[in-house]
Amino acid sequence: MEEKEIKNQENKEETQEKKEENIEKELEELRKREQELEEKIKKLENIAKNSNLRVAELQREIEYLKERYRRDLEEQRKYCYERFAYDLLEVMDNFERALDYARKTEDIKSIVMGIEMVYSEMKKIFEKYGITEIEVEGKEFDPYVAEAVEKVETTEVPPNTVVKVIRKGYKIHEKVLRPARVAVAVAPQEPPEKEREEIT
Repeated sequence: MEEKEIKNQENKEETQEKKEENIEKELEELRKREQELEEKIKKLENIAKNSNLRVAELQREIEYLKERYRRDLEEQRKYCYERFAYDLLEVMDNFERALDYARKTEDIKSIVMGIEMVYSEMKKIFEKYGITEIEVEGKEFDPYVAEAVEKVETTEVPPNTVVKVIRKGYKIHEKVLRPARVAVAVAPQEPPEKEREEIT
């Protein structure tokens, strides 16, 4: 009986030792896992820190680019017509020369020739910058490129035809810069019946 008890006691001790060994192993594994997780957390914290720094840098860059874009836009608005103005100065010089000459001479033909030359030069500069005259005379009236300021009763052309340009219209590339002012044909009105009876 005593032997059995001793064996049971030994078995219990062995079982206890195994349990302790298993617990020790589990604790060791948990420590390793904890260490791995701490390393991962440190890595993630570094990544987050670097990401936050990068975001702050990008925000500063964006603010700088916005400010630069605003300055460039302001500069462009201020000086966008500089080349056009420079080219017009040549025309101004020629106008001044023509005026000086006109004041000193009575030769009308030469004055007209000078004005025609300046006008031609001006047209070339306009064309260089995409400014062209809107051709409307003899065509059907188009409210997108012209405004009707007069009506002309006639049977010589179909109604709604532009018969006269009062002020030329211009476009810059495809956009209307200034609509033409025109006179438009309308069908002649027949006199009322009373007037027709009186005529006959």
